[in-house]
Amino acid sequence: MAQGVTEQMICWIDGKIVPASEARIPVLDHGFLFGDGVFEGIRAYHGHVFRLKEHLRRLQRSADQISLKMPLSLVELERLVNLALIKNKLQDGYIRLLLTRGVGDLG
Repeated sequence: MAQGVTEQMICWIDGKIVPASEARIPVLDHGFLFGDGVFEGIRAYHGHVFRLKEHLRRLQRSADQISLKMPLSLVELERLVNLALIKNKLQDGYIRLLLTRGVGDLG
């Protein structure tokens, strides 16, 4: 990745849009500690996300398989992915959606 690119990136984390340099995941997050989560890698070409609805449905199915509740509807998530594309001024690139169980009991 070109130097300076990550400083300009934005992330949506815990309901807020923040610069990537300020995005923080708690060390007690179950995704960090146990890999307890799901992810989806998505490509954007010419300012449009490739097969976004299919990617989001697959993310939902993956979350369902491990009984992980999606915090947003697929429509809301689609809007946020497109907003991230615009805010990052991304024409061609990679978007990674991560959904974890969050901080919880360690037992």
